[in-house]
Amino acid sequence: MHHLDRTLQCAALSLVILAACGKPMDRSGHEDATFTSASMAGAPGPAGPDRPLASDLAVEPVSMLVMFNRLKTPEALQDALNKKPGQFSHLDIDKDSTPDPLTVAAKETPQGHAFEIRARPNSGEFVVATMVFDPEWSYLGHYNGALGGAASTFGRPLPVAPGSPPVTVIAPAAPVAAPAAAPAPAGVAAGGGVGVQAVPAASGQPAGVAATP
Repeated sequence: MHHLDRTLQCAALSLVILAACGKPMDRSGHEDATFTSASMAGAPGPAGPDRPLASDLAVEPVSMLVMFNRLKTPEALQDALNKKPGQFSHLDIDKDSTPDPLTVAAKETPQGHAFEIRARPNSGEFVVATMVFDPEWSYLGHYNGALGGAASTFGRPLPVAPGSPPVTVIAPAAPVAAPAAAPAPAGVAAGGGVGVQAVPAASGQPAGVAATP
């Protein structure tokens, strides 16, 4: 118990320190309004259609899964997020009273590492948030939508770009076909039913190679 308390205290301290680092700049040179610095506050955001989809995702606890549970691949994080539906997300974009399944994709970022968290209701796949980590996997903050892009809100959920898979999965190598067997020579049946036998010159039979049943 004391070990868990110390771990949570260290996590909180690291997030507070990171929160003081400021926000990244957008393309116009201003602070990016879609980026939320690491913090234990967990601000819910505005209500109504302008509420970010990320408001219904437990971003800070998910960041701790990555940092302290070493879930540093999209596949590992995705499995953890969907193990108990509703544990880390209350997103229900299609309003079917069931938490939407989540998918994860790794994204390239100059800050270090980034995971794009997506929701996949029956109506499609939408970007929820992009979590950013430094090269040593300390959590820096998240975008309310795509990395350095538009925000994703309940009024305007941001669809995933066409052709962008949820995770990169390496397909197993195709089995290598065995080389075709060479045709059997005349007098030799496939499967070994007929063999060949050398006939010596002094055997009283014509010398050469004869087929044997």
